[in-house]
Amino acid sequence: RVLAGHFQLHSDAAAGQPVPCESRLRAQLTPEGEALRLRLVVRPFGDFGPVLTPGHGRVRLLTLHEGLQLATERELAAESAHLASVLESLPWLGTSEDGDASWCLDSAEDALRAVEALPGLPAVAGIDWPRGRALQVQRVAAGALRFGVGSRRDWFDIDAQLTLDEGRVLGLQQLLGLLREASGSRFVALGDGRYLALTERLRRQLADLDAVGQADKQGLRVPVAAAAFLAETLDDAALRGDARWARHITALNEAATLDPVPPAALQAQLRGYQQEGFAWLARLAHAGLGALLADDMGLGKTVQTLALLLARSDLGPALVVAPTSVCGNWAAETARFAPGLRVLSYGAGDRSAMLQSAGPQDLVIASYALVQIDAEAFGARRWATLVLDEAQAVKNAATKRAQAMGVLDADFRMALTGTPVENRLADLWSIMNQLNPGLLGNAAQFQQRWAGPIERDRDGGVGERLRRLVAPFLLRRTKAQVLTDLPPRTEIVHRVEPGPEEQAFLEALRRESVERIEAASAGAAPGQAAFHVLAELTRLRRAACDPRLVAPELGRIGAKVQEFEQLARELVAGRHKALVFSQFTDFLQLLAERLDAAGIAYQTLVGSTPAAERTRRVAAFQRGEGDLFLISLKAGGFGLNLTAADYVLIVDPWWNPAAEDQALGRAHRIGQLRPVTVYRLVTAGSVEERIVAMHRDKRALADGLLEGQDQGRPISADELRELLAPTAG
Repeated sequence: RVLAGHFQLHSDAAAGQPVPCESRLRAQLTPEGEALRLRLVVRPFGDFGPVLTPGHGRVRLLTLHEGLQLATERELAAESAHLASVLESLPWLGTSEDGDASWCLDSAEDALRAVEALPGLPAVAGIDWPRGRALQVQRVAAGALRFGVGSRRDWFDIDAQLTLDEGRVLGLQQLLGLLREASGSRFVALGDGRYLALTERLRRQLADLDAVGQADKQGLRVPVAAAAFLAETLDDAALRGDARWARHITALNEAATLDPVPPAALQAQLRGYQQEGFAWLARLAHAGLGALLADDMGLGKTVQTLALLLARSDLGPALVVAPTSVCGNWAAETARFAPGLRVLSYGAGDRSAMLQSAGPQDLVIASYALVQIDAEAFGARRWATLVLDEAQAVKNAATKRAQAMGVLDADFRMALTGTPVENRLADLWSIMNQLNPGLLGNAAQFQQRWAGPIERDRDGGVGERLRRLVAPFLLRRTKAQVLTDLPPRTEIVHRVEPGPEEQAFLEALRRESVERIEAASAGAAPGQAAFHVLAELTRLRRAACDPRLVAPELGRIGAKVQEFEQLARELVAGRHKALVFSQFTDFLQLLAERLDAAGIAYQTLVGSTPAAERTRRVAAFQRGEGDLFLISLKAGGFGLNLTAADYVLIVDPWWNPAAEDQALGRAHRIGQLRPVTVYRLVTAGSVEERIVAMHRDKRALADGLLEGQDQGRPISADELRELLAPTAG
């Protein structure tokens, strides 16, 4: 008895006053540096007595409490079941250390998840903290935050308040600031060991708001174009809007249910996907929102647009802005498919009178260059519909061209391009800012909120949010998706093996370029250093085409020119026709000389070819005049329909694979009846091989946004420098 006053005694003997046994667990949480130790234990006598491992040890226990000897009988099976229940509810805990139901939670997220979840588990009787070291986690229910929407001219104001247990109130901007500090976690720190535990849905809602909202003195504002995104993000139960918000949502719902029929005046039978494209454009026009039609090359973006222009022709004049080389094609296609529209080709005659007199049923077609020159006159008119064709022309928002397009006044703005993202996500921002200003914030905000996390950090959540935000305004269909009847396209990388002398020349040139870059980059600013790298890489690319392009004094004819002539002879002998694309017009001249010597007929098209002559040569090739068509990148990137050709030769791989895809689309498009074969001529061991390998990253950048992947990113200056490294083997 004397000893019993100092020690707890455990015995299998039936002694002591029996008391009920507590089989539920207690969670002991102990800070260990920056981590948190979680141990699940049982205390069979409740708040006193021994602390034991669940499911292990003696069944019958004795303890002395306040002078009384107490006895109880453990339920080991129940303890084990409670432990299993906790692990089922918290599967991320994994296997315990040494089998003693103990875990080291070394991340703040895991620790807060445990503190949040444990008190609500039926198998847990309580939580034990060291004195003065407890964390408090307050759960925020899904409906606890109520959002209010007010209206301004081009914006909706968003407000919300969250009342905490102790009566403290957090405003929306304050809550968003705390969420940013949480860096993606749903646990928001309030200070003094106190946290808010947001539901995952509420965290996503707040993150979505933070991505599209802009703070000002009146609170948080969201552009009108983001209303559909906002309505989707914030369900009706959590959202209360004013009358203008309600009218806007009603209009969006009405637009979504429209089932427009292509106008009878359209002289074309639209394919199923083209009817869907027309209807999509009509719905956005009805809602007063801009549209980006980004279908693959050759899927008929022009005819879908003409259907819309006819449908809206009674509302006032329409304006199509396109590259100079494409304006003639617009006039011809309009006369063919939409003869009910009066085409006014802007250029010759009294320009001012043309703009002033344009009215319903009129379609003004103007080049980007002329609209930029006469921006004030174009901006003074109100257009029912504005079409920006080949909209990659305005991908750089800092240019005078893009700025001139931005001031045009139109009821409905739409853009056409097969390459909405050529190199960087900023391309998309610039185009979308023409259509729905403010939707993606300003350029700096877009870089901080979207481009940086996606391109630099590979943040899949941000990429998914961006896709959801732009999805209502961007429609893209690929040939593989919609043209099951289109002949197949085969792409072949054709390696050209240079002879020993040419190989030695290319290697010497590469080493010289490395030395020149190192000398020029010493002390140079990062942008200037990148400029030197690009200049040297361009020089190496030209040398890989033919040594005479960089060292004409040597008179050395390259292997690629000879290989091209052999391919050309084989194609002509097989009664094939081919398009030949190069970025370098002087290289095309060298190829033309070989064709002249071989007696092979051809057409040529370069940037300096006048528009009328361009149209004549395209028509001549389609009629069969010439077996090959030599085309420069600048001249042939858009506006050509050359289905007479069933072969495409890319004689020098380009930096931008999107531009190559545009070129391939000249032949592989609606109207092509034969399989198309693409040859990429690549000089073995040269910088060209590395460029072809680099294409994967650039294509993935566009696909990441348009097709639901997030693996792409721009090519950095350091990676460009790596192209100068010697080629293995």
